[in-house]
Amino acid sequence: MQANQASVTFNTHEAVKALKGSGFDENQAESVVETINKAVNETVATKAELEVQGAKIDALRETVGGVKENIDKNMATKADLEVMAAKMTTKIANLETRMMRMMMLQTIVLVGLLIPVIAKLLL
Repeated sequence: MQANQASVTFNTHEAVKALKGSGFDENQAESVVETINKAVNETVATKAELEVQGAKIDALRETVGGVKENIDKNMATKADLEVMAAKMTTKIANLETRMMRMMMLQTIVLVGLLIPVIAKLLL
């Protein structure tokens, strides 16, 4: 039995008498009553324990409600995500275009610098 759990009232004497009256011998009756008494006192919660657990459940419900509210406030909808994805796709395409232009410009500059060198080598 847990230290904080109160025992449930169970008249063991009356139970032993009832079992003996229906044919159990003394040892059998006491053994059965002891087993029942132990099982009842180890598994039945008191009103105070139920109230404590109820308070814990209420506190958890409040916490879950707060978390759900935060999720609802901060969560993007599928439509929001699709808009963001479209914007990012456009930005990536613009960056790729700028990158290609820069590479072409660098190639033109490099070719422009190499032509006189190549011409001198060939002449």
